[in-house]
Amino acid sequence: NLGPSGLRDAALAGDARAQYEVAAIFGEGRAVPQDLAASALWYERAATQGLAPAAYRLGNMYENGSGVETDLIKAKFWYEKAASFGNRMSMHNLASILAGGALGEQNFAEAAVWFERAAGLGLTDSQFNLGMLFARGLGVSQDLASSYKWFSIAAEAGDQDAAQARDDIARSLDAETVSRLQAELASWSP
Repeated sequence: NLGPSGLRDAALAGDARAQYEVAAIFGEGRAVPQDLAASALWYERAATQGLAPAAYRLGNMYENGSGVETDLIKAKFWYEKAASFGNRMSMHNLASILAGGALGEQNFAEAAVWFERAAGLGLTDSQFNLGMLFARGLGVSQDLASSYKWFSIAAEAGDQDAAQARDDIARSLDAETVSRLQAELASWSP
């Protein structure tokens, strides 16, 4: 039983949102025994039609080997697809794969692009990671003011590690720069 007959019929007829819901039902084991392989199959059906949340979930399944064999190339593919539609979690996970070197060499430059897009959309983990890249000059030119900015934004969202990193970076900046950055950050929003 995959829920109401209307949902089943819509999913079988190719409705991407209905397919996503069926995938979630299988993935969570709602009203049916949990079946991650079936969940992946239904997410893929929805993702191939361009449904970003389905592509994100499928990328996550491939990254973690949930219901499918772990395959970082496929994870990257689905994350890229979802990220291109604006899914910030896919942007972050894609950047993490690139920065971590899971597919070979670390690609900090491309990771920085995706971290920055997700950071701009308000994702705290990406804001922190972008602050680290600017602090260390990985994939971007070292820029302590930009590092301070991103750590400050993440800290404002409650990230304690970002608050500590912001304070550490502030010791390397002059008071005028810190004051100017604080004024700029007062009006920042995702």
